[in-house]
Amino acid sequence: MAYSTKLKLVIIGVLAFGLLGRVGCYYVNKKYDTVRRPWAYSDDPNKPLLVGKWQGSVTDPDGVLHKVEMEIVEPMSDEERQKRFSRRRIKRDRSSSTFFDGTATLESNNHRASCEIWGGLDDPEGHQIHFQFRPVDDVHPPGFNLNLAEGTWKEDTLDLQVNFAFFRPDGSSFSDSADPRFEQKGKLVMSRIK
Repeated sequence: MAYSTKLKLVIIGVLAFGLLGRVGCYYVNKKYDTVRRPWAYSDDPNKPLLVGKWQGSVTDPDGVLHKVEMEIVEPMSDEERQKRFSRRRIKRDRSSSTFFDGTATLESNNHRASCEIWGGLDDPEGHQIHFQFRPVDDVHPPGFNLNLAEGTWKEDTLDLQVNFAFFRPDGSSFSDSADPRFEQKGKLVMSRIK
């Protein structure tokens, strides 16, 4: 075999090894996430996951009904994972295996607000959950607003206790320890939207 033919084969081998290495890392990382974040990823298509769309309603201390629709998103989509392993240099992902985020739409008194949500689980295989609501535009409508939710996740149900924050018409928050409404919590039971 001629020297130039051997060189070509070595170059092709190195390129193939590099390409297969990146593809392999992608699939190994994806499989590792099913172990690291079992609440977000599974090889079983019938296993209920925390990620997805949820709906429910809760009544605040003033008797106002708040309808909640939210979506908890995957920590890393297939597209993001592909981009991560397409780069020349791979940065380490140091995010918590229990952290999640998403979006929510809250409706009360004919007012709709878009919110960010973020929170976590007590452990990757756990079912104790907590998260916060924050309006995307940082504008809180006057009255009681959903603030912090904590409770349990069981398959297709989130059973939560909600703390409220009170806001004045000028946007400032307010609390009164003499008024028991400010210590009152709400019960929010959410079901999966199929």
